[in-house]
Amino acid sequence: MKAYQVLLALCLCLLTGLASAQTAGRALNINLNDDSVRGEFAWKVGSGNVRADVGWLHNQDRGDVLHASFHLVDAAGSGNTQLDAGLGLRLVYSETDPSGFDGSALALGGFVRYTPPNADRFNIGGSLYYAPDVVAFGDKTEFYEVGVRVGYNVLRDADVYIGLREIKAEYEGAGRFEFDSGVHLGFEFRF
Repeated sequence: MKAYQVLLALCLCLLTGLASAQTAGRALNINLNDDSVRGEFAWKVGSGNVRADVGWLHNQDRGDVLHASFHLVDAAGSGNTQLDAGLGLRLVYSETDPSGFDGSALALGGFVRYTPPNADRFNIGGSLYYAPDVVAFGDKTEFYEVGVRVGYNVLRDADVYIGLREIKAEYEGAGRFEFDSGVHLGFEFRF
């Protein structure tokens, strides 16, 4: 539990510092369903194509998942195609509730987001992250997260979306554990 509190405090400090920084390309993403809530803050690093983010998923019955990610991002399409993609690393710490299994993992993965040219207020996206046993530490022996979403651009810098995700980890002596699965509703704010 102490490691969880330290990691949470570090993430909150980082989030507070970045929120007050004068950088462009920031986004705040909040989504929830009946059992869980997830908050994520992303920002562009420097003037290059690197994006960093920190986030926290809390499920009232199953536990918590904290992450920090770095992605190389760019437009993946050619011409007028609005296809953005990012590939990178995600450091994940999770703790189950009530059994108290915890561990971290370094997951590889990425995300895509497509905006159709003739329906530019709509977008679809997805993400996938995976960490096998060789890059999992503590009680954790495997981690994966997969998600898809469909969004609508309500304001120039704000989307509302509906998504579907599954976040699971495997722990030594406990087997596979599901942190979140199912539909969620979210908002994304860019500033």
